[in-house]
Amino acid sequence: MAHPEKRKIALLSNITADLIAAKLRRDYEIYLPEGFDTWVQESIAPGSGLYAFGAEAVVVLLDGTECRSWQNREMAEERIDLWKQAVRALCRTIGDRPVFVSTLDIRENRIRAFSEPGFGPELEADWLRFLQSLMEDHANLCLLELADLIAEYGRKTVYSDKMWYLSSMPYSRDGLNLVSQEIERGLRAAFTSRKKLIVLDLDNTLWGGVIGEDGLEGIELSDHKEGQRYYDFQRQLLEMRRRGVVLAIDSKNNEEDADSAIQKHPAMLLREEDFVARRINWENKAANLKSIARELNLTPGGILFVDDNPVERAVVAGECPEVTVPEFPEDSSSLLSFAEGLWREYFQPLKVLDEDRKKTQMYRSEAMRRQEESESLNLEDYIAKLHMRADIHRMRPEELERTAQLCGKTNQFNLTTKRYTQAEIAEMAATEDHRVYVVHAGDKYGDSGLISVVILARENRNVRIDSFLMSCRVMGRNLENIIVGELAASLTGADKLIGEFRPTAKNAPVRELYDRLGFTLTAESEQGKRYELNLCGFEKPDTSLYESVRFEA
Repeated sequence: MAHPEKRKIALLSNITADLIAAKLRRDYEIYLPEGFDTWVQESIAPGSGLYAFGAEAVVVLLDGTECRSWQNREMAEERIDLWKQAVRALCRTIGDRPVFVSTLDIRENRIRAFSEPGFGPELEADWLRFLQSLMEDHANLCLLELADLIAEYGRKTVYSDKMWYLSSMPYSRDGLNLVSQEIERGLRAAFTSRKKLIVLDLDNTLWGGVIGEDGLEGIELSDHKEGQRYYDFQRQLLEMRRRGVVLAIDSKNNEEDADSAIQKHPAMLLREEDFVARRINWENKAANLKSIARELNLTPGGILFVDDNPVERAVVAGECPEVTVPEFPEDSSSLLSFAEGLWREYFQPLKVLDEDRKKTQMYRSEAMRRQEESESLNLEDYIAKLHMRADIHRMRPEELERTAQLCGKTNQFNLTTKRYTQAEIAEMAATEDHRVYVVHAGDKYGDSGLISVVILARENRNVRIDSFLMSCRVMGRNLENIIVGELAASLTGADKLIGEFRPTAKNAPVRELYDRLGFTLTAESEQGKRYELNLCGFEKPDTSLYESVRFEA
């Protein structure tokens, strides 16, 4: 199997960033401007090496250590105004590729009287306001929360004056690791799939105590004192749910006892409607978890399991090795920071789209579909009962962001796994040689949203499927037959439709897709397979089982 090329990242900074670049080079191809603090000129000049490099993401790491040499506020503002000019030019020129710009931590000269105010906090706030304002016009601009990181761990931990004087790099060994990890966290959010589901235990996890023994009034859960630890944990989980993380329950309990807490406890923030699936029984938790994954049509790699019991964690980790099983804090007063850590490490996206906010309802609807499927005689009976709808059309401007999100994150149903930026997709959509189609789906249980992207490329008298990908939520309903059928029927004047399959570690579910769709295999190698479909006399597949199929060329 061919190994994917490393992503190309530009690292711009007002400090010597060689050591940070060295850490990033393990996973990325790094562009680092030559010469100290040349990033401003590189950002402003359209023909610079920065733009010739073709970075897929840019990191602007700005450090406030040099502020100690600024003689007055005017000198500081002049310097920061130059940074603003460079960042504006960068955002304007780089297109829609992610740009991470750090917040500022300004270490001022502390030789001043108690009555002499510093200007660092005002400059930090002004820089943050500038970035927030710029984000209104540039959706790809993201904050690298450097100031917050330094506040969290402390300047004495993060900085090293010795390193500053030796190498113009201000961070200690610990600081270097922390800053590098923060950058890597942002890049993972840009380029890799985030976790989708948190599966939660109940007793001593969402509340203190055992509901079956302590009763509704005996468990620890309140908005004050001891019980607030669990209340705050739930609050953080609820905030995650509102940003697209889905929640489920896997608990050894009497269902009636658990329901009394979930539905009746006055301090319970997470209610029945906040969970997309639940297994409240005395079965093996790993088996329950696998059942939840099947019900929601999720791969184990997208799941995180949270349980206070180390024995249960060990069982799940052993039987479900792809599931992430973090250590649960021994001290429940750490639950709030534990939740924040889970979010930042496994779930934090670059941006929350409207589609993400609807995830819980979408997965609840998916559970109802699965129940419908289990009660159906066969696939045709199941599809007919769903009253499915499909809308296939050329991508519209307002759909660009979601289209790019699907291209960047979809792995299972993805025939070629090509990753395109918003700018690249928009450019293809505007040319005569390419067409970018999107598919919206829905049924009697609700709207599934924009769930598929197909990019077609004209090659003389043939048309090649450059990319074909679909959300795993709608796999297994023959929707792919309808999509390819409608597209193939629309290609008047073309001789053949070419399909390609490039194997990856995760797209095995579509390995034989083109075989099933009636394409003829014409070439095969370690890099993949190539297929052809003769369009002469092609007839669309039967769509009578669908409530409606709308196609707009």
